[in-house]
Amino acid sequence: MNANELETSEALSKSERRRARILQILMSGATSQIRDLAEALGVSLMTVHRDLAELEKEGLVRRLRGAVSAEKSLLFESSYNYRGRKQVEEKRRLARAAVSKLQPGNAIVCDDSTTTYHICDFIEEMTPLTVITNAVPILDRLRTMPDIDLIAAGGRYHAGYNGYFGAICERAIRSFHVDVAILSTTTIQGLSLFTPDETVVRAKQAMMEIARRKILLADATKFRFTALNYVAEITDFDLVLLTGDVPPANLEMLRKAGVTFELV
Repeated sequence: MNANELETSEALSKSERRRARILQILMSGATSQIRDLAEALGVSLMTVHRDLAELEKEGLVRRLRGAVSAEKSLLFESSYNYRGRKQVEEKRRLARAAVSKLQPGNAIVCDDSTTTYHICDFIEEMTPLTVITNAVPILDRLRTMPDIDLIAAGGRYHAGYNGYFGAICERAIRSFHVDVAILSTTTIQGLSLFTPDETVVRAKQAMMEIARRKILLADATKFRFTALNYVAEITDFDLVLLTGDVPPANLEMLRKAGVTFELV
């Protein structure tokens, strides 16, 4: 990489981090003055307006008369399109590792996460399989794949998560028993998993209830943020697959808690 490419790469990294920080600030649902955002970030108004323009194109924020708010249905963790472009190679490594733990003939359940989606890239290696999911992208990807018995856990469609949720979905999930649940999480704090939306919590918990084995997929960014709603303990999983620069302190905590994990 030459000097110009390096400079461009670093600039992109800074802008991405800045936009993630803007979304964090707005996740409370409060409206913020754009001038206040510029001051909090230590950048110019012009820079903030550029960042907001990009986020607005993604449908994540809305600007009005010098103020900005997050679109409540498309917050940082609930925008499937936004999440889907982050840590793609890490997600693919996690998904490949998860598929390697399956056996032909297994019945599996998968959540709506953009990490779990990437099992579709490798799942043909382990067919025939039964796959149950509430995630529209997984349903779309697998519906024509040979030797996949695909079951949709329907319910109320949520555009931000691009999946089905609610009481109907949860009842559908609980009507099955599967060999493996493959799940991801918004964040890991200590030994606990959290996510912003309680609707997503209930679907994930239902999937965990019906599985003989549970596999969690998490890249290093999951240890950096917080979220409101408790999902489960990381010790509830039979295997935790991790990738990226997971802080050593977190790895040591997992070891002390007796968590079975692999770095992939």
